[in-house]
Amino acid sequence: MVDSQQSKGYRVLSMFDRLMDGHGINKKQEALTHQVGEKTIQRDINQIRAYIAKAKLDCHLQYARSEKMYKLIHTNNNHLSKEQVLTIIKILIASKALVKSELTTIIEKLASNVQANKQEQKVLNEKHFDVDTYRKQSLIPLIWRISEAISKKIIIQIDYLHEDDITPTEIMLQPLAIIFSEYDFYLIAYDYHTEKDVPIAYRMDRIQDSRELTNKFHKPFVDHFQVDELHKRKPFIDAGELLPLRFLYKGKSPKTIFNRLPSAKLLSQNDSEYFFEAEVFGIGIKMWLLSQGATIEVLEPIELREEIIATIQAIQQNYRCI
Repeated sequence: MVDSQQSKGYRVLSMFDRLMDGHGINKKQEALTHQVGEKTIQRDINQIRAYIAKAKLDCHLQYARSEKMYKLIHTNNNHLSKEQVLTIIKILIASKALVKSELTTIIEKLASNVQANKQEQKVLNEKHFDVDTYRKQSLIPLIWRISEAISKKIIIQIDYLHEDDITPTEIMLQPLAIIFSEYDFYLIAYDYHTEKDVPIAYRMDRIQDSRELTNKFHKPFVDHFQVDELHKRKPFIDAGELLPLRFLYKGKSPKTIFNRLPSAKLLSQNDSEYFFEAEVFGIGIKMWLLSQGATIEVLEPIELREEIIATIQAIQQNYRCI
């Protein structure tokens, strides 16, 4: 009798566990597997249904006639659909933001939390694709650590390896936000030792280490400048200060500017040109400005204007007559 009860307990728990994992239960197959009658399996299913109702779980047991299976159907909208999960997986793969082992683990966990049949699971689990990611070191622990410091408004000290440097530099920062843009994560922060009231973008893969200090900080910018405003300034983000950009647009559709630079403001216009102002981090925008050809003329900052002129002259040298 004890063995019979244990066998029944294992059978019911096994079915419930598989149902919770998104698998279906076929009565005939279960009866063959456990060497009992189909009526016994039906009683087990009824018992599971009664438990779900008593426990007030956010799901119910439903028979899918086309598949001849019982499945758990979630009754609230707190679970991601298979379509949503697939979209998230594709974004993760395209971002190349994670090391391959992290990406594979996250894809598996996302896919395992979706109710899907074998074919749909195949579609969801894209680890069989040849995922190429250039990142060698995980940034996840660093992102969490600095995010906690941002939440607590605590000053941090980072060891930052500037481009072309061999040894990192110690920098004290007032961290503001972490943003992902153009295949990289950036920490937006104030340099504690500068008097400039301008945030700076630091590429997180160049941060060798970070430490929380004991003192907290307060700056008006942090209180009123929301993260969504930072996101408006993130297109073409590069390591460096938040720069004011002024330029003339001489093309046909000024919507092109607003689409690529959400922070842009149209200051004035006439029949042939539009005068714009925007804010960007660093000079990562330079390649896009050059790609617009003669439709854009950069006015400020002067350093960027001169750099673009020098690049255009170098291009002209490449195409001089032979």
